[in-house]
Amino acid sequence: MSEAGGILDTTTKMPEAGSFDLSRAAAAAAADSEAERNTVFGSLVTGDADIVGLVAYSIYKQNKHDWLVAFTKSKAREPNDAELTSYIIGESTPRRLATYRHLAQATLDGRGPEVSASPSNQGFSLGGVRTAQSGAVNQPLLWFGLTLIVLVGAYLAARYGLIKI
Repeated sequence: MSEAGGILDTTTKMPEAGSFDLSRAAAAAAADSEAERNTVFGSLVTGDADIVGLVAYSIYKQNKHDWLVAFTKSKAREPNDAELTSYIIGESTPRRLATYRHLAQATLDGRGPEVSASPSNQGFSLGGVRTAQSGAVNQPLLWFGLTLIVLVGAYLAARYGLIKI
């Protein structure tokens, strides 16, 4: 897949599903349109200190990546512009955005779902970021993760003109 001036080239065919290239799917996940960045990020993140919104946006990006990988494996090709637009429209509804914020708040509260990457475990568990025995949050790891999310969010916001640094 190539990207020229922010336009996604969807004419390149993916290899057969058995030889799936995750790096190409990751590149597709990173190739957001300007409209998507403004709509989804702006709808989920209300300001620089909106940690819940930044975590919600991170969850949205994880879901988009998972969708791109599943789509490419299922169809043996990358989604075209219309299919990507349909996905973004579905993920931008008020109910879906509220769900992302709810999941983010639950995760920050230690009640978020843990999703296994293995295909054998498709369910959710209510472990979140709690430790198994005490239910206490691992504070240093949590703060490191939140700091990383804020820094990435600030970088992306500055890069795409949402804020001036």
